This record gives sequence, structure tokens and C-alpha cells, in this order.
Amino acid sequence: MKKSLLLVSILALFFNSCSSNKNYSFLVGTYTENASQGINLINFDSKTNLVALEKVITGVENPSFVIANKSKTIVVTVEETASNDGGKVTSFSYNKSSKTFTKINSFFTKGNHPCTVAFSKNENYVLVGNYSGGNLSVFPIDKFGKLSENNQLIQYEGKSVNLDRQENPHVHSVVFHPTENRIFVTDLGRDVIEIIPFDENSKTFLQDKNAITIDVPKATGPRHLFFNKAGTKAFVTFELTNQIGVFKYNNNKLELVQTIDLTDDKTKNGSAAEVKLSKDEKFLYASVRGNDNFIAVLQLENEIRVIQKIPTGKSPRNFILTNNDKTVLVASQLSNTVSVFNRDLKTGLLTPTSNEIFVNKPVYFCEF
Repeated sequence: MKKSLLLVSILALFFNSCSSNKNYSFLVGTYTENASQGINLINFDSKTNLVALEKVITGVENPSFVIANKSKTIVVTVEETASNDGGKVTSFSYNKSSKTFTKINSFFTKGNHPCTVAFSKNENYVLVGNYSGGNLSVFPIDKFGKLSENNQLIQYEGKSVNLDRQENPHVHSVVFHPTENRIFVTDLGRDVIEIIPFDENSKTFLQDKNAITIDVPKATGPRHLFFNKAGTKAFVTFELTNQIGVFKYNNNKLELVQTIDLTDDKTKNGSAAEVKLSKDEKFLYASVRGNDNFIAVLQLENEIRVIQKIPTGKSPRNFILTNNDKTVLVASQLSNTVSVFNRDLKTGLLTPTSNEIFVNKPVYFCEF
């Protein structure tokens, strides 16, 4: 009996060890400067903490934000550019056997500088937010990754009080609610969050006539939004004031309950960027660029407060927690690096490592 229990214990330790040591793959969106650059596919070995470049997907310009479908057979990216017809949205197929990407097609987004992209829940549509265009484009997509011309364009109008940064609408993120058929659109230029119901079976998809506009404090500039699993709380980066807005969500309403400063000095032209939540929902993470360049760690239990500001490379944009929550990869745009930080599961605190790789102007991570 004792031998059997000992064997079970040894096997449990073995499998736990194996499951915690995993290779991860990520697509990294970037800004490009020549034809040899594009979307970077990188690998991360959680056992050695080493990160390595596997390949670069070329043929796209400024593929800043990139996503993949659930089965990892289709990749969609924006091309953050400007023209008379706006930027572009482009799709690729991925062959898992040959590990090759094949470009399928592209469409203009009808708005300049697209900076956010998302699959609908059933992956029948791709939604693109155009920052300079101040609008939201919807593109049907088939199961093979072929995009169709956009069949819906929602154009916003207006501005807010910081005329240097809020002279027009600036759509910055599109987020699907975890449990409801609604999307949340942050508009940095108008200081609002749009709540729009959707219907996967409708030809227009977004039911924008039933949209609700939620005002946030003036001159804050809502940028990115992240829900808890239950969809009852939302955390929003206020870019212009370097703050996090904590919202309660219930019955189609967002209520701002707390605002947390990420920097000591008050500012009206800040550069807070991304926000993410740990899987146990005990800690929140946010990146701050500009003169600060750090990842802020916030504890959420009891009093919500900043417990760490850990320096990064220049202009930390997006970052990602690995599936086991033990590591954080940070994309520093102006340092041209993807850097590895260890994360303590109990305290939530980050520790820098010496492991990093060169990636030209990295902007966004998508687990692949």
C-alpha cells in the first residue's frame, strides 16, 4: 500500500513538472520599415525561460495587431496604414503540417490607422477599429479564412476636451463580453465606451441602433479594456491621465467605482497602454510608456492598489501572461525587444530576467 502511494506521488510530481514546463508560441504584431519585416512567430520555453524567433511572415505593412482563430488555422492582421480608403485587414491560412503561412486576401478598412481587430464569437466576422478614422468596420470571413468586403461601417462623430489628442473620435479597442452578446468599444477621442449588442445570424451583425454610450471622465482617454471571467467587472486604461478605471458591469450599464493612478505625477498627455488580469483574478497588470516605461502590478483583494512598478524597455506596449501565469513577456516598441519576466504566483510580483530577443518595433502578442 505504501509503495503504491509512493508511486502515485512520484507520478503526480512528474506530470505536474511536465505540465508546468511547456513551449509556447506567440505571434507578435509589429511596425515595419522594410519588406523583410512583418508578423513575428516566436517560441518560448518555460523550462529554460529562453525566447527565440521561429519565422517572420512578410507581405504586410505595419501588422500591428494580429489575431488567430481558435483552431490556429487562420491568422488575421490589420495593416496600420492610411490612404483614401483607410488601412487594411489581411488574412492568412496556416498549415500545421508544413508550418507555413499563406496570404489569402486583403480589404481596405474604410478608416485610417486600424489599431484593433477581433473575431466574433462564432468566428463568422472580423471587427476592425480604426483609430484615425474614428470608425468600426465589420468583415464577414469564411471557415477557410477568406474575407469579404465590409458589410457594416459605424462612423463616430465628436471630440473631447484635450484638443491635442481628442480632436476626433479614436476607436482603440473592441472587446467581446464574456457571457453576453455585446461588444465594448473604447473611444479615446470622445471619452466614451460604446456598448453594442450583436447577432451572429443577422446580415448586419452589430445592432448599433440599440447601442448605449457610457461617458467616462473628461480628458482621460479610454484605451484598452479587460473583463473578469464573470463579466461583472471591467478594467480600463485611461491613457491620457495614466490611470486605471475600475468599473462594475450589470444590466447593460458600466459604473465607474474607482480610479487608480499609475504614475505619481498628474498628467493630461499620458501614455498608459495595455491592461491584463491574472487567471486567479487577484492581480492586475498595466503598461505605461513615455517617460516612465514600466509594468505596474496592482493587487485586487481588499484595497486595490499599485504594489510594484518594474522597469522595462522603452515604450512597453502589449504584454502577455503565459498560460501557467508564471511568466510575462513584454513587447517594448522603441527598444525593439521582447523581454521575459518571471512572475510569483502568490505575490503577483515580477522579476526581470536577462532573456530577451530583438523584434523590430513589437506592438502586440497573440498566443499561437
